[in-house]
Amino acid sequence: MKMHRYFTAGSLAWLIAASSPTLSAQPNPHAGHNGDQHPVIEIPVHMAAPRIELDISRDRMSGFNLHIAYDRFELESPRYASDKPQHFLEGHAHLYINGEKIQRLYAADVHLPEKLLKPGFNQITVTLNAHDHSTWSRGGKRVLATLFIQRDKDNFVLHRFSTSPIASGEGGEKGNASLGVAHNGR
Repeated sequence: MKMHRYFTAGSLAWLIAASSPTLSAQPNPHAGHNGDQHPVIEIPVHMAAPRIELDISRDRMSGFNLHIAYDRFELESPRYASDKPQHFLEGHAHLYINGEKIQRLYAADVHLPEKLLKPGFNQITVTLNAHDHSTWSRGGKRVLATLFIQRDKDNFVLHRFSTSPIASGEGGEKGNASLGVAHNGR
């Protein structure tokens, strides 16, 4: 039994390293679409960093529904960008699946058609970006959240990661719906 646990943890570590666009040693066939093309913009020290977490559930008809929980950030279309106070971060999100940029997000919920996910392991990452597409960062780390899933399993969420989790205990208010609702895959 112990060997199985080590194998699983080791396999997950390998999967994370192999599928991360910033850690992969292999050429990325989607080069230019993996998020590294966007410059990083450092959040000013006097401002609180936005926080982000992801949740996913199976859609009753097909595919999956992804929910982005965030706070300290205004997620919106550039069309609605305004002259907010200097202490306020705003922008949109970028959705990546298996290192490939899929689309921009202007809201907290998005449907993922099954065809976007390959059989087996998949990495779903969301970054928070300024309206000029720069990725917000704190201390050199991009503000992002990632899910590793195996779509064909009943308990399909294998691992969750955030560079700036909401549950970090830093205080602050929730910007949108929390992750408190249990979903298939949790």
